[in-house]
Amino acid sequence: MENLDAVFIEQGLPQGEQLIRLNQIAIQQMRVLEDNHGRRLLQ
Repeated sequence: MENLDAVFIEQGLPQGEQLIRLNQIAIQQMRVLEDNHGRRLLQ
C-alpha cells in the first residue's frame, strides 16, 4: 500500500483522491481474502 501511495503522490493526485483509491484497494484485498475462506494463499 505504501508503494501505491508513493505512486499516487508522484502522479500529483490530491490527498483526498489518494485516500479514496487506497481505501478501494484495501476493500478489494479484504474481499479476496474473505472469498478464499481460509485457503492458503501463500505456499
